[in-house]
Amino acid sequence: MKIAFFIVSVLCTNIVISQNSAAVADLKDSEIVYSTTASLLDNTAAVVISNPNSKDFNVNTENLSNISFDFGLNRQKLTGLEYFGLGNKVEDFKQVTIDKLLQPSISVLVAKSDTATYVAMGMSVTIVTIFRANKSAIAGAYAKMRNQNAGLVEVADKIMARNYPTLNRFTTTEAYNLQRIKVLDSLPTDEADDFAEILKRPLLTLDFAAAYSLLYPDQTFSHNQPDRTGVWSTITYSPKLSRKNKYLNLFGFIRFLEDKAVYSAVDLDYTNQFEYLDLGGKLQIDVDDFSVGYEYISRNGDGRDYRSVGTIQYKINNNVYLTGGFGRNFTSTSEKNLISILGIKWGMNLEENKNWLAK
Repeated sequence: MKIAFFIVSVLCTNIVISQNSAAVADLKDSEIVYSTTASLLDNTAAVVISNPNSKDFNVNTENLSNISFDFGLNRQKLTGLEYFGLGNKVEDFKQVTIDKLLQPSISVLVAKSDTATYVAMGMSVTIVTIFRANKSAIAGAYAKMRNQNAGLVEVADKIMARNYPTLNRFTTTEAYNLQRIKVLDSLPTDEADDFAEILKRPLLTLDFAAAYSLLYPDQTFSHNQPDRTGVWSTITYSPKLSRKNKYLNLFGFIRFLEDKAVYSAVDLDYTNQFEYLDLGGKLQIDVDDFSVGYEYISRNGDGRDYRSVGTIQYKINNNVYLTGGFGRNFTSTSEKNLISILGIKWGMNLEENKNWLAK
């Protein structure tokens, strides 16, 4: 029985060691997305968005009458390298990748006003990712991380022998393993952090999104009509401002919208149909867990308008963000254009870590 316990204990320790020595890709700090479908309806703090590495499941509740769900697809069977778009082996590494095309996100939203309800569905995907290091530098950072893993285990064993002489791998197995895990957790993993940063904070991404919404004008299920159809693209450039977690994000945005349900004061119904071409950009600064930004979008086509909104976001923990936005929105059918939003984004992963390579 003791032998069986020892074997199980050692196996469990090796698993935890691998997780604490950067042998796996840590996904706990992947981002919680802004909703694609909320962007279609403009009723959100941020319309200009980019989500290169996001949670598997996201809930956005920026106000009590507007809730959206975003789901990541085709991720569960991927290795850590495949998840970030590098390929399935070291020889496949590249600075420019389109592999994230195989990981789209689906978005669903229900929004309710005093007189109508909107239901929307959409999708988004990263088309191109450019990392901030070239192929050889990425491979070098990966090799340093893997070499550091073996060194960490050796250092941990020496610390155990020096600082905890009363604990023994064979006679006090459980206590020894628990303390060894704590020692491993306390050791620096700079090389692992450097490699992870290259993948988690790309230099440039190009995203594509599309969404469609239905309008229920009198809150009756059987009475609905097409509302909006939109397709858009966002390019994001993210240079690093310092050695610490500080980044400048510059966004470019273009969107085509067909709105088939604009309220008509003559018909007293949602009968007007307009087409818009939206052009805009955004500047955002990220410092540790805090982000502040400003976006401006010019609306052209059937009616000229603009949106000018400041945004703020604070990461409470890996699974909960506080978000807000204040400024001028596109003018609605009620002639109101003030946007003032404070809400919560919540997200989770089906897996919090992935092996870098297939076993």
